Amino acid sequence: MDKDTKKPVLEVVNSAKKPPPKKPSNTGGNGGNNSGGSKGSKSPEQFGDYKVINGAFHQVKVVKDGEGGFKSVDFPLCDFTCRIVEEIIADDGLTDTAFLRVEGKRSDGVALPLVDVPAKAFYSSQGNWANEYWGTLPFIYPGAAKKDNLRACIHLHSRLPGDVPRRSIYKYTGWKLINDRWHYLTGSGSLTADGLISGAEVDLGGGHMSRYQLAAPLTGEALSQAVADTLALFALCPSKPYVGAALFAAVARAPLGECHPTDFAIWLHGLTGSRKSAVAAIAQAFFGNFTARSFPANWSDSVNDCEMKSHQAKDAVFVVDDFKPSISQSEAAKLHAMAERLIRNTGNQAGRGRRGADMQAKAAPYNRSLMIVTAEDLPRGQSLLGRLLILELSRSDVDNAVLTRLQQAAESGRLSGLMSAYLQWLAPRLDELKKTFPKNVEALRNASIRDGLATSHPRAPEIYANMVAGAEQFLAFLEAVGGASSESGNDCLLAVEANLQQAFSEQGTYLSEQDEIERFLQLLRAVFSSGNAHVACRLKQREPTLRPYAWGWRLDGVSPMGDKTHSPMGDCIGWYCDPTGNTHAELWLQQETAFKVVQQFARNQGDTFLISPASLWRRMHERGLILKTEPNASRNQPRLAVKRMIAGRELRVMVLSAELVESGE
Repeated sequence: MDKDTKKPVLEVVNSAKKPPPKKPSNTGGNGGNNSGGSKGSKSPEQFGDYKVINGAFHQVKVVKDGEGGFKSVDFPLCDFTCRIVEEIIADDGLTDTAFLRVEGKRSDGVALPLVDVPAKAFYSSQGNWANEYWGTLPFIYPGAAKKDNLRACIHLHSRLPGDVPRRSIYKYTGWKLINDRWHYLTGSGSLTADGLISGAEVDLGGGHMSRYQLAAPLTGEALSQAVADTLALFALCPSKPYVGAALFAAVARAPLGECHPTDFAIWLHGLTGSRKSAVAAIAQAFFGNFTARSFPANWSDSVNDCEMKSHQAKDAVFVVDDFKPSISQSEAAKLHAMAERLIRNTGNQAGRGRRGADMQAKAAPYNRSLMIVTAEDLPRGQSLLGRLLILELSRSDVDNAVLTRLQQAAESGRLSGLMSAYLQWLAPRLDELKKTFPKNVEALRNASIRDGLATSHPRAPEIYANMVAGAEQFLAFLEAVGGASSESGNDCLLAVEANLQQAFSEQGTYLSEQDEIERFLQLLRAVFSSGNAHVACRLKQREPTLRPYAWGWRLDGVSPMGDKTHSPMGDCIGWYCDPTGNTHAELWLQQETAFKVVQQFARNQGDTFLISPASLWRRMHERGLILKTEPNASRNQPRLAVKRMIAGRELRVMVLSAELVESGE
């Protein structure tokens, strides 16, 4: 405090009349001024070993005066003053990053704008942050010691009025325990048991992620209207009611990711014009101001960006729009690779591990949302499809009147207002739900397995149980707030269960199409019918007696005896063994050659065959398709290629039933 005016030092310094700039002395970077500044000026107040003189920071040093005594000398550190306005802790759900918000002024009065400097950069021994953020405006005298002293000077100067204020900014949505209370973070604040409050600050960055903003919770008649609008989801696709039921369950399940991880996604696909994006936008609108033209992510984003966004959209629906493989094979391969990474990231609840320059592990983002994908195609691989609930739309499935009603409810904020009311209801119950909800999911999964309700894939019962359990909680909320009666809630839950069972029943078709064994056999048939390879009779090395066209042979002409002659097409990849009295016809395949031809054929069609040969043969054996095996002394597993005599040579072949491959013409 100034002794005469009783004002803080900063106020005195800022209000003081600036003297004309002095011509600097030739000090070689280490020169100094007397502590009193210009003659007749008031000596500024000292803080620690530093002063503000003529609008710039100086260091105070005590040196020998040459006469056996000591004197105080001021050394300039820079040509400006600045202060730390506040310290900001940015929480992105992986690490807490500190930023210092700094503003300043040059000694000639030029303002240095407000900047956010990473604390790591501010406290770095390099000390170049001022020029990195303010460019050439400020000048710092050279020398490592000057930079270290400048950092300490700014720190002390900023603390003159008291400790620097600190606050947290959250970079994600969803549940967060703050001061022993559960807050659901959203761009408009946070939702607690008291409703929407402004206590927490959320910054999701630019673009459409900033649209994650929930309205205040609805009550009374507005709540009843929103409930009626939401229940209209069941009528959205009259011919496929399971589409609306799945979206209803997804909206209910998304906020419960804090209670139990959401390790599955919904894949909504169909031809262009089927309005899949408009349908997905309804589910997205429960969590903010979203439309079919403003999704938080799309498939043109980089995979790293999409992963981080899905991590930010915690406990919310997260739509990735427009999966449409390019006509370019290389671009299509990149898109399918991105889909595989995102789906596995979701199913495994783990991101791609990384190491820093110091070889320390870095936290990796992973999907914490309930992801909905709109697409015109399916991802490749049965294991990927098993992590999804697949819903297909045709151009005639969506009821336009119901869609319009839901779009109007979304635009008016009724859907997000209903979600806010649901979150307000969940907040005081979250601690209990973290214990009971996983048990409920487990019980529903076990019942599903026991009753055979979702048998398309081993993961299907888990997905089914998660969605039914989410719907149960939402319907319990509606009953508690008077939005639905107990009877109507039970009817709605039964409808959800029945429709989801239908959805998983139809999903079995998609999974069988992606079955690696079935695809291999289909491609093998196509190889023969297209003339890319052939199978020869094991005895005569000619065409098989029955259906030679099905085994890769083509009519070549007629012999003088009137017999048809055939020519082989492509490489020989096996042999046909005619049936005998005790056995059916067999196909003896050369494993390596057959796999190579099939893989090349798939590649030429713009497709890929993802499984390795060893895994394919092992799975075929597990399914009982390999008829003959031999003991393997060095391993517990039998040898799948057996010795057979073919045209005087002993070769190892894999023995299959010829009926597996014959096309039947």
